[in-house]
Amino acid sequence: MPAEPRHPAPMLLVLGLRWLAFGWMLVVAFAGGQIQRPVEAGVALIGTGCWTAWLTMAAVRRMRLVLAADLAVAVALIMVYGRVYPAHAVLTNHSSFMGAYPAAAVAAWGVVHGIRGGMVAGAVLGLSLPFAYAANEVSLAGLSFLQLLTMVGWGLSYVLLGGAVGVAAGQLDQLREQAIRHGERTARMAERERLAARIHDDVLQNLGRLRARIGELSAAPTLTAVAEGIARQEAALRGLAHSDPDPVPAGVVSLRDRLAELAERRDEIPVRLVTSGPVRLPEGMATDIVAAVAELLINVVKHARAQRVWLTVLHDRDGVTVSVRDDGVGFEPGRDTNGLGLRLSVQARVERLGGQVRIRSRSGQGTEVELRIPGGRGDRAGKPCPVAGH
Repeated sequence: MPAEPRHPAPMLLVLGLRWLAFGWMLVVAFAGGQIQRPVEAGVALIGTGCWTAWLTMAAVRRMRLVLAADLAVAVALIMVYGRVYPAHAVLTNHSSFMGAYPAAAVAAWGVVHGIRGGMVAGAVLGLSLPFAYAANEVSLAGLSFLQLLTMVGWGLSYVLLGGAVGVAAGQLDQLREQAIRHGERTARMAERERLAARIHDDVLQNLGRLRARIGELSAAPTLTAVAEGIARQEAALRGLAHSDPDPVPAGVVSLRDRLAELAERRDEIPVRLVTSGPVRLPEGMATDIVAAVAELLINVVKHARAQRVWLTVLHDRDGVTVSVRDDGVGFEPGRDTNGLGLRLSVQARVERLGGQVRIRSRSGQGTEVELRIPGGRGDRAGKPCPVAGH
C-alpha cells in the first residue's frame, strides 16, 4: 500500500466514528450505573479521550506504529470492559461503555491496509474476546451453544467490518485515480487541440499559399522540387495535428485520422470534418467506411456543384454514424439515386458491415448521405475536433 492515503474521506469518517463512540462511552459510563471499578474505568476513559484528541490534532492517518497502538487501545478497552463490569455482565444485553470504539480501530486498518489489513485487525479483536470473558469471570467451558455462538459472531463482526471498509476505501481510491487520469487526459487533449488549431490556422495555411505561389511562378525543376518539399512538410504537420495522443491497440485504427487524411486529399472542394473523438475501430471496418466516404465525395465533386462539404462522425454504444452533407444542387425525392457507384462502393460496403444508408435531399438545398454501421469499439473521449480541408 502507498505511504499516504489517496483520498482523505474514509479516514475522516473513521475519526468521526471515534468521537461518536467516545461520546457514547461517557454517556454509558455515567448513566449506566453498573461499573464496579470506577478508577480503572476512569483511567480507560481519560486515556481513550487523550488518544482520540491526539489523533485528531496530529492528523495521523497511516503510520504503522500509530495503527498498532490504536489497535492495542481497542484490545485494552475490550479487556477493561470485562474487568470493570459485574461478573457475567458480558452474557447480558446491557450496553457496554466501550461501545463501538474498537470498531474505529478496525476501520482505520481497513482504510490504510485494505481488505487484508482490516480483516487481520478484526481477527485480533475477535481473538481478544475470550480474555475479556475470562476477565469478567466467565468460564468458556461453561458457555452454552448460543452464548458461544454470540461470542463468535461478535468476533466475526469485527472481521467483516474490516473487510467491508477495506473494499469501500479501495474503490474510492480507484475512483479518485480514474478522475485524476481523466483530468490529465482532458488537459492533454485541450493543449493538443490548441496546438493543432495554431498549426492549421497559421503554419499550414502559409505553407499552402507558398506552395501555390511557387506553382504559379514557374515550372522549373528546382522550384518544383521546393514545392514538393513544402508539400511533404505540410503533410507531416497535418499528420502531427491529427494524430491520436493515446496508444492504439494492434489491429485498431482511428477513423478520425483516416477520414482527416481523406479530407486533406480533396483539393477540389473544402471538406470540414467533425468527430466526437478518435473513434477507434477495427482496421477492416475503418477501411470500408473510408472507401464508402471517398466514393460519396467523388459523387459530390462530379454532380453536386457544391461549395462545401461537411463530414460528421458520431460514435455511441450502438455503433458509428457517418454523415456526408453538401450545399449543392440536390435533387427531387422521386429521382433515382441508386447509381452504379453508390450501389457498389457505398451501399454494398455498408451492408456488408451490417449497416444502412439513408439519403436525404431536396432540389436546391443540398444532399446528406448517412451511413449507420452497428458495433465496433470506439473511443468517445474528448471534445469534437473540427478539421478543415483545403
